[in-house]
Amino acid sequence: MLQVVSFNIGGARNMRPAPHDHEKLAVDAYSTLRQVITPSQPTLVALQETGIAMFNGSSRNVGRKMAQLLGTDYLDSFAPEVTMCDHPHPNLWDRPAYRNMSGAAEGNAIITNLPQKEWSWGSYPDFDDCYTVGAWARHTTISRATLYSSGNRDTQPRNVMVASLNYRGLPFYFLNTHLGLLIGEDRSDATYERSRTASQIRQAQVNEILYVIDELKRADQYNETPERPIVLAGDFNAQPDSPEMEMLQRRFRLLRPENKSSELWTHKSHRILIDHILLHDPAEQLEVISCHIQSKIPFDDLTDHRPTVGIFALA
Repeated sequence: MLQVVSFNIGGARNMRPAPHDHEKLAVDAYSTLRQVITPSQPTLVALQETGIAMFNGSSRNVGRKMAQLLGTDYLDSFAPEVTMCDHPHPNLWDRPAYRNMSGAAEGNAIITNLPQKEWSWGSYPDFDDCYTVGAWARHTTISRATLYSSGNRDTQPRNVMVASLNYRGLPFYFLNTHLGLLIGEDRSDATYERSRTASQIRQAQVNEILYVIDELKRADQYNETPERPIVLAGDFNAQPDSPEMEMLQRRFRLLRPENKSSELWTHKSHRILIDHILLHDPAEQLEVISCHIQSKIPFDDLTDHRPTVGIFALA
């Protein structure tokens, strides 16, 4: 079985009035994952609100530490959304969380023990990604150009990560993303003006993701390779019946968690379901076995999200 987890590990911890402890965040997130998956099985983890930093000349990488804890066959790849160098707004980096750090970045990551599959346009093993030497996943922006002028979520850049992987002989693409959010939007009232504006922003970001998917499919067609399944996971900041999620569901199957109705939420404060896993598989090469929300995590202060877990098998 293939285990897929979408887990936003940010939230409560990085708002504490103390330096951000990447090591502890990694250990706590790993301990949570151990309640969710069997590390010896084929596994894909999509992380949101993860990060790296330079402190006293050494690198601290949450995803890298989690991969090491999960096992020697795990790899990680990090895609920065905001960096201390490119987006030096004091609203973020002058907080106590980043005290005495000489460099830092926040963004998304993928962790997996699956083997890589060559891209349709070739592989580049010596390619050095920003912050990650020899990165095997790619990422691209899905938000409008921004200088992060407000230093908060209203102008935060967003991206989508793409990995080309192999599951028991089946090549497929895995995408991880974290859609935008606006300060002041009403998470329970989609008709509120600020909520409508936020939804329109997310719809534009979904359009960019769909364009990336079409680009991947065109590359496969051009090189006369079979069409691959696509698994998309992340924090979409949108509920299943929102316009942005309905856009995705025209192309994807949304995995519906099997939890009882009182547990159908992934965001702790708002009690809404916004962390999703989706499958695009026209050739029906993958079978969805189950999907659930991990309702109990060992560290309540780790994050304001709960992991979503999907189980797949070869059809």
